[in-house]
Amino acid sequence: MLIALPNAYGDAAQNMAIDAALLSNLSPQTALFRHYGWTEPAATFGYTQKWGAVKKLFPKEIQLCRRITGGGIVDHRNDWTYSIHLPRSLKAGNAPPTQLYLELHQNIGKSLEAEGVAYQLAPCPRTCDSVDPSTDSSASQCFIEASANDVLRPDAAKIAGAALKRTRDALLIQGSILRESLPETFDYARFQINFLNSISQTWGLPITEAEDLRPFFKSELIIREKARFNDPEWLKKR
Repeated sequence: MLIALPNAYGDAAQNMAIDAALLSNLSPQTALFRHYGWTEPAATFGYTQKWGAVKKLFPKEIQLCRRITGGGIVDHRNDWTYSIHLPRSLKAGNAPPTQLYLELHQNIGKSLEAEGVAYQLAPCPRTCDSVDPSTDSSASQCFIEASANDVLRPDAAKIAGAALKRTRDALLIQGSILRESLPETFDYARFQINFLNSISQTWGLPITEAEDLRPFFKSELIIREKARFNDPEWLKKR
């Protein structure tokens, strides 16, 4: 089943901590979706990226945070951010990352089309099976450089990208949609409903509601994870 968690706002460490805590506390057969915003200007960067290269790209007032997912730098000052948590006990949670990335962005594309926005997927520079969307060791920026199967406008401007993290038991997708690439009148609430319905059908995950959300949000896990993401050693570990 697929449960949509309430939309929320937090600073960079808080947002990353909740995603990490949910990933470590995911129930078998239960996938989670959440959309979250940012309480202060922030950018996140991939787990393998170099701190020295990243910090040169942003002014000091931008909060920087290293993610547990791979991928490139994401500037969150004007984006629509979401995450999806998939247990490995589900078929979608065990799909090859390139297949999952393709299916994810095909569903974003369909949901954009439902709102009257044309799109295309970024072409594969090589064979798609060899392009792993979960890793990026450079200082590449997500919305400047497109990866295979990212969502683009017809003029090739990037709309959406994502990054992945697998553990033994679960998989985390952290995705971002650039607001400035879409019309000012774009209905994000309706898009979210269409997107959830689309991935539900593709991945065979019936949408349901949880009577009690407290079991998903373990405060001790979130506190511990937030301390990690606020730790300078984590930020500068590469």
